[in-house]
Amino acid sequence: MLLENAVSKLNSINWGSVGTVISEEDANLGYEFLRRMAQFYKVEQLKPMPPAFTNVAKLLGDQEEELDISAYCSSDAVAYLNQNSYVKRIFEYYLQLANYSEERPGISQYLEIYEPLIKLFERGGAFTIKPLSLEIIKVSHFPLNNWYEKFVDKNPIDINNF
Repeated sequence: MLLENAVSKLNSINWGSVGTVISEEDANLGYEFLRRMAQFYKVEQLKPMPPAFTNVAKLLGDQEEELDISAYCSSDAVAYLNQNSYVKRIFEYYLQLANYSEERPGISQYLEIYEPLIKLFERGGAFTIKPLSLEIIKVSHFPLNNWYEKFVDKNPIDINNF
């Protein structure tokens, strides 16, 4: 059910409008993604890796092969995500975690790590992520050197009304 819900959430994004809406508020979504990722590492007591390479399911013990997003998502989603392998990987990690959470329900709270980036796309915003930077397109840039130290103790931002 968690995987089905995650796939539905991604497929309900209007992929044709991603990147067409510029809002300064979207910087908060980038901030909150990094803060939630830092909290994951803190709670699980793991050595932080760059967010672009953080496969939460694998770090929590998933032994399955990484999911191929084209097997789950619409052709519009796949066409958009194929433009940037790092962005595509983030959403594959999200689906893999949803799938693994079905076996281990106690880890499903970590799906919330990805919620800010999904909301960003739902709102028509866009992002790129690379090993050393997260950019909310035309809004803000987050250098990722020492990202964990910068975000681990930050206060959360309520993104429910975004």
